Amino acid sequence: MRRGGLDLTPLASAGVVGVMTAAFALFLLGRDVPSLIRAPGRRLYDQDGLGWSWGRSVSLLGLIPVVLSVPIACGLLLTDIVVFVPGVQSLLWALFVQIAIIALPQELFFREATLKVFRANLPGAFGVSALAMVLYKLPEGLPAALIAAGGAFAFMALRVAGMNILLVAVVHGTTAVLFGRVLVAELSGQALWLYATCCMLGHAMFALAVVTVLRARRPIVVEAGTEA
Repeated sequence: MRRGGLDLTPLASAGVVGVMTAAFALFLLGRDVPSLIRAPGRRLYDQDGLGWSWGRSVSLLGLIPVVLSVPIACGLLLTDIVVFVPGVQSLLWALFVQIAIIALPQELFFREATLKVFRANLPGAFGVSALAMVLYKLPEGLPAALIAAGGAFAFMALRVAGMNILLVAVVHGTTAVLFGRVLVAELSGQALWLYATCCMLGHAMFALAVVTVLRARRPIVVEAGTEA
């Protein structure tokens, strides 16, 4: 379906896949669905340290330049980045598609639902989220899959730090439009592989830094009755 099968347009295929992905994520979240909008006043997913708040979500927007700097720096090291100025209507449509149809279902399933399943096993949640994105993006080529894995590390780090997953989806979709429609790096061959590897490692280091700071500020339970 993601490759345009069943006589569906690429957008229709993305919509069907998005609806199915979001539905499965909501099924896994179950009674915790209200916490997607209402800040949990309890131990989310029966664990400490996995909650979020709107105040923290807004403050964490200050980390977005760090997330964006990784692909920008990698691109500038390998080639020139061309800046396009798309029309307003085209840009708004691209933002809607990327946020509502692509990013939101992915964030609900590959980040929020994964976090609930793995609870406080953060290495497992990060690893499975990144691996799942590799498999999800593999039909587009391994470089695209590596870039998606890097994004998985970065977006999961924002969620674990306390950003609401809906806002993470907005950041995800906006980033995709920014680097797909506005800032474009013409890369191919070895340069593309280097760019993809650089992005993945850079975002993995960002995620590691965020989790390290979190562990320093508050203990994270990795097993029942055990603190890290």
